[in-house]
Amino acid sequence: MDDNMLLNLALDAGEIMLAAGAETHRVEDTMERILAMGGENLPEAITFSNVLIVSIHSPLSGCLTMSRKAPSRSTDFAKICRVNDLSRRFTSGEIPIEQAYQELYTIYNEPLFSGFWNILSYGVASGAFTLMLKGTLGDSISAFITGILLGLFMTFLSTKQVPYFLRSLFGGAYTAFFAVLFYLSGLGNQYSLIIVGSIMTLLPGVTLTNAIRDVMESNFLSGTSKIMEAFLIATSIAGGVGVVLSCYHGILSLFGGM
Repeated sequence: MDDNMLLNLALDAGEIMLAAGAETHRVEDTMERILAMGGENLPEAITFSNVLIVSIHSPLSGCLTMSRKAPSRSTDFAKICRVNDLSRRFTSGEIPIEQAYQELYTIYNEPLFSGFWNILSYGVASGAFTLMLKGTLGDSISAFITGILLGLFMTFLSTKQVPYFLRSLFGGAYTAFFAVLFYLSGLGNQYSLIIVGSIMTLLPGVTLTNAIRDVMESNFLSGTSKIMEAFLIATSIAGGVGVVLSCYHGILSLFGGM
């Protein structure tokens, strides 16, 4: 089996998993299992927050090492499961390396969700969270509409390749603006519940969970960087909300609470 093909296959699998939100030790384990198909080559795989490094020891070429920078992360458990299944079939000898390459290429190019379902999920999640927080039906409807608008806005920012932290900042401000707007229109009763329900879709829950799991697996560098990432995202969201609410209360005080 060609060593370069094996290294690239392992990197492709690891890149897809890392970009889809898999934890560090799962990515490393999958890459090492793929590399082990080369025989007694002492496979090694190291994963940081957005960097993959793989290495094997070839009797002919000595130590071969490749690295790759992973793209921005999202959450797609279906891709993680499909790569896991592919790696099991490859390591058990069910499929050759050429077929594994083709299947990984197909998985890599699959879109996360269609635009319609992605935006709709923002609205449904926002409305449901608001109801869970004991908001009224009007609050839930306001959060649903705010979530739809937030989904459109975040999709637009993503297509413009705006940095993720700025997207979180703008998303928080955007959410607070429409929450206050629906509150002033009389549709919503508590803008605070509309805001909290809507920003739930922006919170880095998967990132924080994976960070804790990485720390528990002794991957302290990756875990710490993910904790910092989650903290900065949450701070950006809070900052955006805070700016809009400060402006709103400032205007109220300026006009005597009218």
